[in-house]
Amino acid sequence: MAEYKTTVALEIGAQSVTMGVFTPSGKGFALSRYARREIVLDPVEEGMRMDYVSSAIAELVTELKVKASDVRNVVSGQQVFMRFIKLIALEDSNIAEQVSYEAQQHIPFPLEDIIYDYQELPDSGTGETEVLLVAIKKDVLDGLNGQVEGSGLKTRSVDCSITSLYNAFSVSYPEEAESVMILDIGAKTTDIIFAESGRFFTRSVTAAGSFVTNSIAREFGMSFRDAEKLKLESGMVSLGNGFTDNLPEQEAALATTIRNAMGRLSSEVQRTINHYRAQYKGNPPVKAYICGGGARMPYAVEFLQSSLNIPVEYLNPLNAFAIGNAVDEDALAMDALCLGPIVGAAVTGAGVGVFGIDLVPTSVGKERAELQMLPKVVAGGAVALLGAAVFAWAANSSATEAEKMLAKARPAVEAIESINSRIEGDKNRYERSVKELNALMEHYTMRTVYAELLKQLSERSASVKFWFTEFAPLINYEVDKVSLVDSTEVKGTRLIDPARSRAAGNNSALNQAPEAVDVRARNKAPKVTAISVSGYTSKTPGDERSQAQRQVIYDLVAKNFDERSADSLFSYQNADVMNNMNHYYQFVDSNNSRGRIKVPVYVDKFMMVMPLKTPIAIPELSEGK
Repeated sequence: MAEYKTTVALEIGAQSVTMGVFTPSGKGFALSRYARREIVLDPVEEGMRMDYVSSAIAELVTELKVKASDVRNVVSGQQVFMRFIKLIALEDSNIAEQVSYEAQQHIPFPLEDIIYDYQELPDSGTGETEVLLVAIKKDVLDGLNGQVEGSGLKTRSVDCSITSLYNAFSVSYPEEAESVMILDIGAKTTDIIFAESGRFFTRSVTAAGSFVTNSIAREFGMSFRDAEKLKLESGMVSLGNGFTDNLPEQEAALATTIRNAMGRLSSEVQRTINHYRAQYKGNPPVKAYICGGGARMPYAVEFLQSSLNIPVEYLNPLNAFAIGNAVDEDALAMDALCLGPIVGAAVTGAGVGVFGIDLVPTSVGKERAELQMLPKVVAGGAVALLGAAVFAWAANSSATEAEKMLAKARPAVEAIESINSRIEGDKNRYERSVKELNALMEHYTMRTVYAELLKQLSERSASVKFWFTEFAPLINYEVDKVSLVDSTEVKGTRLIDPARSRAAGNNSALNQAPEAVDVRARNKAPKVTAISVSGYTSKTPGDERSQAQRQVIYDLVAKNFDERSADSLFSYQNADVMNNMNHYYQFVDSNNSRGRIKVPVYVDKFMMVMPLKTPIAIPELSEGK
């Protein structure tokens, strides 16, 4: 029976993290709000993935305001093992035991090192029971669950992207009865799914987004990160037959490289179709739907339609869903291709999906077991108490005998009360531990915030024409209300203020915001909202005002850190800077410098304020810490 309740769904993909909130609407769901974060890492940076994932989840939790919510998680298909197992139909057979035995045979890890779930597939008429087995390494699942619960969420269930996407498809396209194929072109793998009159088959191949990016990196001799950026900004699939004749040389070469890489995907898809027909007696697909990040590449539909020789169209997993007023429909038009797994998680939670896979993390399993035991303990105690009282009343009607029997029953009652007290104490300690852990995880996440800002600043501003001397987080700074004209330093409360630290007798440079910070807005919690960056640029001989050098600084901030550029951590656009220059820049040259700061004649001092896309909370510190 369908159970449409507000659902928070989270997918941790190979190159992105996506979260959505679904609310009941009529006889179904509405997508109330959603957000995504891209995580593009060079292969050599894979060791940092968990930190990036943790930071992305924390940002989404804050943006969507879902802290402390139950969440249905979806892990990427590349992290799970999927096997189709045929079981001999035996009378009084225990399918769970058979699946456990088969799991040991099919999964290349000891059973104690994996977590698995399974589901029976529709009867194929062969006299055998076919089962889909889904397994994941325990340490991988527990690690991902730690990232989720460390961000203030509570895991409700864990599915994999393949079965979750199939659930979304089954609800959004209920009229599809013939054999169709779904191509989920992700970052690391392309999941090929066949749907045919209730039948299900899937296979994953490595010809996917990263394969295309690596092909570009090799062809153009650039890093993975630069190749990914080039693919997203200028990439398209060449359709051959003179398609690139009128393109600039580099764009033509890029389109041809992408076409060659996509040809590998086409070959793998055709091979999978042949395998499905030969081994599973399936019918060839009459149509294909594509989705995932790789499906957004221009001309991907046309290329696959030509190479597979069947109709190909984009999959819209939200066909059966309403769209909330808070959702940006223009952004959704591009992002819908990537929302299938979280849509499927909502479908699974409502109990209307084909699959009900739930991979249970270790900590969640223990908590479920404890909750199942609690009613039994309480019921056992109640039965013991009632039995003792009834026995005492029936054994002897005299008050003396009843008192004796109650005296005998009292230790049992006290024992039960003691158990209940311990349970309540353990529950309180558990809740305190969770609260402390959440606080620690927030502090842990903050350790990387300023490092990421500094890293992005240094990576995008490498130049011999200028250098930085100050990086100062500003508390509750409002860029549009402060002009930098005729200033020798940025006016604003700094998070790090050595002078204030010394005056307070505090060895730490991290200070609580003074009273002045909240004079205009006392209800605002102190947060770092902008970064003040100062430095120097050398003067060009013969050019006293060094306009050429100053232009380098303008271009640096206005273009390289525009919020629309890939993964920018700052919140402004080029037009904002050009139209309100005095709120973002100020130069103090040697001829006009005054006050306590004297600028040498051979350099100009520059200051700039860079508002943050996401304000940074300031941790509360005890006195003297």
